[in-house]
Amino acid sequence: MNASRGSLPPPDMGGLTGDWKTLQDLRRREAEKDQEAGRPDPEPDVQEEEQKGAPSAPAPSRPGRSRGGRRPAPAVKDAVAHTVRLEPEEASDVDRFVLGLRDDARRTRLDKAEVYRELVRLAREDDGVRRKLLRRLKP
Repeated sequence: MNASRGSLPPPDMGGLTGDWKTLQDLRRREAEKDQEAGRPDPEPDVQEEEQKGAPSAPAPSRPGRSRGGRRPAPAVKDAVAHTVRLEPEEASDVDRFVLGLRDDARRTRLDKAEVYRELVRLAREDDGVRRKLLRRLKP
């Protein structure tokens, strides 16, 4: 009785042949088009790197703005890294705050670096925000 139960044949994956290469070619063409238009490559997304090529919906953009910020993020080769040290509780609070901002802004991607850049720009542009920041920083 057990001898008649052989292993099942593998599924036919013939219809998917070339899909991975097609996706890679499409992304390469989009990157080339962005470079020709003078736009820098977007920051790499950790989740996207883990999935290695899983398609994601692009965030809606407005003319002259990149993913909602005033300026696009610097290209990796041009970026200067800054470290912000937080206590574990603060780090969790910052993560929740950024996730809340992402939901409120109805964006699919928002990283802490972009939030920090925009906060600094906001403090530079708005005198009231700058004064509040100075009050908190004074001993």
